Amino acid sequence: MSDARKSAPPTGIELRLVVWQFVRIMVQLETVSRVRGRERGPSVYQDWRGSWTEIDRTLERLGKTDSEAFADLMMNQEVVLRCRDRSQINEVTRTAENVVAQLDELLKEVRGEAKKEEELQFERREMKALVKHLRRQGRSGNKPRPGAPKPTTTASPPRRGKKRKG
Repeated sequence: MSDARKSAPPTGIELRLVVWQFVRIMVQLETVSRVRGRERGPSVYQDWRGSWTEIDRTLERLGKTDSEAFADLMMNQEVVLRCRDRSQINEVTRTAENVVAQLDELLKEVRGEAKKEEELQFERREMKALVKHLRRQGRSGNKPRPGAPKPTTTASPPRRGKKRKG
């Protein structure tokens, strides 16, 4: 009987986030959880806390010892997470929307600092693409189709010197 449970596919909705997106989302969820308290904090924060702790420790260690590995982990690696249900997807969506709003505020603060603006614009663009993807997943009855394209979010570095076509 225990063998059947071990081989059963995990339940819930799978999310793939680039590590830097996961970091932004978890920092926001951590803040909300601290303010609201454990009982009323976001359920997804409690579910993802183990993964968060592991990645945070790894990033902290790499930040001190290997900047190339740190950058690779942040920008080129994904974390695979599960949401129990659509309400958790919606929690993550609202959190990502809050991150976009924070990035908007940061952009105002660094206006005129080209490099910082460019980096924040990249993050904002990618987080908005993630929000769009999450909204599609969070809609009732909207199940991912087999063979459907993956989210448009990428881990590519910011584009340099190219203007976006409008």
